[in-house]
Amino acid sequence: MIIKTLEILNPPIVSIDDKLLTAFKKVNDRGIGRVIVANDKIHGLLSTRDLLSVYLSFCPTTCTQGDLYKLGNAKASDYMTPNPVTVTEDTDIIDAITLMVTRNFGSLPVLDEKGKPIGIVTERDFLLAFQDLDELFPVNKFMSKRVTTVYKHTLLEQAVRQMLNRGFRRLPVADEDGKVIGMITAADAVKSAGKSVEKMEPEAFFGRYIKDVMNKSVITIDENKSINEAAALLISKNIGSLLILDEEGKPKGIITERDMLIALHYQLHLPFVSEKKNLT
Repeated sequence: MIIKTLEILNPPIVSIDDKLLTAFKKVNDRGIGRVIVANDKIHGLLSTRDLLSVYLSFCPTTCTQGDLYKLGNAKASDYMTPNPVTVTEDTDIIDAITLMVTRNFGSLPVLDEKGKPIGIVTERDFLLAFQDLDELFPVNKFMSKRVTTVYKHTLLEQAVRQMLNRGFRRLPVADEDGKVIGMITAADAVKSAGKSVEKMEPEAFFGRYIKDVMNKSVITIDENKSINEAAALLISKNIGSLLILDEEGKPKGIITERDMLIALHYQLHLPFVSEKKNLT
């Protein structure tokens, strides 16, 4: 199986001279979680976490309209990750998955024969490969058992700082009793940040509480279900993680698209799998 079968075509792209405001808009319009910086050739990549980090660098404690004006008009290319690792449409998915896992990438831009970006593949896209594999492993083998949560009355700014400091892309939201009532993601936060920049309204980000911007839908899975089932559920719901809750509704685990990609990488490298499924 090759990248061409999985890639997202016409990915969000900004030019080397485009402003950060344009990058915020493109990320939020497509919902892919990253934007490619390119003219005829690729120069860099900006993720939601990059954009949130830039936002807080312009507004470290408080924010004014002047700060947001400067932020929106700064060049996106000044804050990109330069020279990202790329693949082509003919790249084997096992090679691409190995790159993603070993280099800790969340996505790979796809280039044509002239080096022009024509697509992108993300962690979630690769999970489609599970439909062709045997159900070998349960969710509890790859889920994270230490779950960091935030209280529903936590400020959005504080939750974003926690995500950036801990390397998270999402945090389950708990009520006074510790029961999970929602999820806040970097994608949710960057929507508020983008609106703040576009309308030059600091209050669209600062002073907002998690309960006002979180996704109230809590999608769960039994820890004994297979990773294959978890991947199918994640794809069908178009989300990035599934929670494992105890009888009281408190978190006992979380499995993310990253965890599932690692599981996929592990399974594809078992000696008998590639031969049996002819995936190479």
